Amino acid sequence: MRVTSKLFLVAGLLMGLAAVPLLAQQDRQMGGIGIMVFEDVNYGGRNATFQRDTPDLRSSGFDKQISSLRVTPGEVWEVCQGRSYTGRCRVVSGNETDLRTRGWNDVISSLRRVRGGQGLGADQPRPPASGGLELHAGTQYSGQRKVVSGSVRDLQDIGFNDRTASVRVPRGQVWEICVNANYDDCRVVDRDYPDLGVLGVSRLISSVRRRVGGRSGYPPVAEWAEIVLYDGQGFAGQSMAVSGPTSSLGSFNNRAKSVEVTGGRWELCDQPAFRGRCIVITRSVPDLANVGLRDRVSSVRPR
Repeated sequence: MRVTSKLFLVAGLLMGLAAVPLLAQQDRQMGGIGIMVFEDVNYGGRNATFQRDTPDLRSSGFDKQISSLRVTPGEVWEVCQGRSYTGRCRVVSGNETDLRTRGWNDVISSLRRVRGGQGLGADQPRPPASGGLELHAGTQYSGQRKVVSGSVRDLQDIGFNDRTASVRVPRGQVWEICVNANYDDCRVVDRDYPDLGVLGVSRLISSVRRRVGGRSGYPPVAEWAEIVLYDGQGFAGQSMAVSGPTSSLGSFNNRAKSVEVTGGRWELCDQPAFRGRCIVITRSVPDLANVGLRDRVSSVRPR
């Protein structure tokens, strides 16, 4: 072999080796196959890529440590605040440069790939789109079952008052499930819930109604503005986003020091179930001490 040929061969090998880290870097930038999460906003800090459903992020070191994320094009993932896909969940696709803007910073504890429907795990089949709301007396869709296709002002009328422990929601439908008759103290559901305990309403449902075109008292869910509560002044610290009537803030009770309003009118109350002293706000408040509610907010709802 001539010297020139050897030189070309060596040069080719060097170029090939140089391309390996470049390809790895490109794969890292795209997030690989799955979802890539980052500790800091704008894809900074530690990162990890998940290709499988992960019901508990503690072993990965990313439990409540995610501030931005990237989802591989063509894939859809669901992220949840509770372990095992419980609590408040959100479906994500594409890139999220700063989860603080959506009230999801440092709150994600589990994540899974969406297969066959929004907010749906691999082992949870959807009912047909034309079906009605399925009410089940047991968790995990067990026990006695009732299917309703329209509004029921009082579930006592069909013998199912205070009995519902899990619900199935047909794909593309949005329902209100309410603690009291006549659609009072409601939660909005647009996906299956194998245990309504995560919403604090297991075996407490007394009325239900389907949302069509926003005629149930509030605009459609996709058009709702949010209010984001922060446990630090100036919209800092841990956060909790609220997009509908929330009669109890759970672990965020009496922690909010500031709130960010993205639109609409919101009522903040210093006792659960919208009792006690309440005020209505229409704009962000960097320090709730200015309205006498720092570390005192217990329930929130749109007005």
